[in-house]
Amino acid sequence: MLVDLNVPWPQSSYMEKVTPQAINNLTKTLTTLHTLGYTHIAINFTVSHSEKFPNDVKMLNPIDIKKRFGELMARTGLKLYSRITLIIDDPSKGQSLSKISQAFDVVAALPISEKGLTLSTTNLDIDLLTFQYGSRLPTFLKHKSICSCVNRGVKLEIVYGYALRDVQSRRQFVSNVRSVIRSSRFRGIVIGSGAMSPLECRNILGVTSLIKNLGLPSDKCSKAMGDLASLVLLNGRLRNKSHKQTIVAGGGEEDDNDVVNDVQGIDDNQTVKLVKRTMDPEQLGHAAKRHKP
Repeated sequence: MLVDLNVPWPQSSYMEKVTPQAINNLTKTLTTLHTLGYTHIAINFTVSHSEKFPNDVKMLNPIDIKKRFGELMARTGLKLYSRITLIIDDPSKGQSLSKISQAFDVVAALPISEKGLTLSTTNLDIDLLTFQYGSRLPTFLKHKSICSCVNRGVKLEIVYGYALRDVQSRRQFVSNVRSVIRSSRFRGIVIGSGAMSPLECRNILGVTSLIKNLGLPSDKCSKAMGDLASLVLLNGRLRNKSHKQTIVAGGGEEDDNDVVNDVQGIDDNQTVKLVKRTMDPEQLGHAAKRHKP
């Protein structure tokens, strides 16, 4: 399972129109990622937190995956998801995330100020924390704030597409990635492409060789594009498709116990997602001892 959580949607506001040429370029990018081995991809709509959002929940998500990419999904077997990234500057001008999160599979925050970073790492109910890797970070990243964010279950995103652009973007990308790795202490990191065209797509070996030279171990790079990235999808989908993220512990079959990667079974017609997990006798014994009255 190979996951890319960041393929940009060609629209920066609800007032902007999407052209057929932009959709065609996005389709080519998705096809290239599929050729490189990616199985789960999130299309990312980036918009300002202070922008006026539509009142109708059905109008909040402009991507419309089934209508625009249904044929591609049926032909290639790709699993496509929708993501919204909120650019956060002044927290006082922002809107509630409760309505927004209902329309998207993944919710991310992109702070561009110190106040925005403080809000993103403490109070916002998000799945991902990302940055503009082609520009300077909004402030110095501290271990305490970043690690507390990771402890809440929020993952940190590295976008490698900036390393393939102009000289200034590459220089700033190296500095920012090292700051993120240092402040997170290698924990909770996922890697996305941010590919604006098929030429910016890379396979897992190319991404690993790039990121490991900036301080992240090779095994962490593999998990950042596999297990941890799939956890982001699972957590985001369960937020809207389950009742208090209910699961069934025990009773699963041997071929139906993959809690981490079991995201395929959630669709728009389900309101509850049940994930079954088996427990061997040793685990059951330890659980009984811990809960012994």
